[in-house]
Formats: sequence, structure tokens, C-alpha cells
Amino acid sequence: MGRTILCKKCKSTFNESVLANRDNPNICPICGESLLAEDDNNSIKEQKEKTKWYYYKEGGGTLMKTLSSCYTPLYTFEAIDVEDAKRQLKEVLPNNPLVNDDSPDVVRCPRCRSTQVQIVPRKFSLLTGFATNKFDRICLNCKKKF
Repeated sequence: MGRTILCKKCKSTFNESVLANRDNPNICPICGESLLAEDDNNSIKEQKEKTKWYYYKEGGGTLMKTLSSCYTPLYTFEAIDVEDAKRQLKEVLPNNPLVNDDSPDVVRCPRCRSTQVQIVPRKFSLLTGFATNKFDRICLNCKKKF
């Protein structure tokens, strides 16, 4: 008398001696699924390698793979790709402008991501002789003109 084998898919049980008489004893006679136990380490899916991602607060909040010599990273992540790194960053810093960019109607400075922006009209030009109708945005935090 042999051991009893359970099919994981159809939940049928079989005696090992009955399966030994078949052409392929590793396949369920009911559903055709493999009866071999799959190990998680030897799974069919190939695991992608995780790389280190560094989040720097300086420069408006950047997420990079390279370690900077100028700045110290605020957080370091082990992630598969940039989307995985952003997901991990969102768990740590949920209100981060790099991850949480749900408000496109808010004007932000491209350098420091500040919302303190002032609109200033362009000045009169002596070369053209006319005043222009254009405006510039100036960040009150870093003084960048854009």
C-alpha cells in the first residue's frame, strides 16, 4: 500500500500504486495538472534583481540609482524598477511631490518644487519700443525665473 497523493487543482486523491501504472505518473488523471510539488525557490517565474535607489531631498527631490558625492540620500530603497521605488517612497513620504503629483493645476517651481510663485510682467524694451504682454513666473523660494 502506497501513500496518498492530492492534486492541488481539482483536490482529487490518488493512491501512489495506481499512478505508478500510468504512462506519466506525475500528471493528474482527472484534470491533467502536474502532481509535483513546486518549490518557491525553483519557480518558473524568474525573479528580477533588486537594485539600490537613492532619494535626495536636495534639488527638489530626486530619485536616482547612483550615489551622489555632493548630497547625502534621505532614504535608500531596494527596488526592481523606478515604479517599485516610487511605491516604496510613497509609503515613507505620502505627501512627496515626486510621488504625489495629483494636482496639475498648482504651479510649481521646476527647480525646488515650491508653490510660492509670483507672476511678474516683462519690462518695457527700448529695442522694440513697445511694452510686451508677456509675463514671467518667479519662484519666491529660489528666485528662478521661468
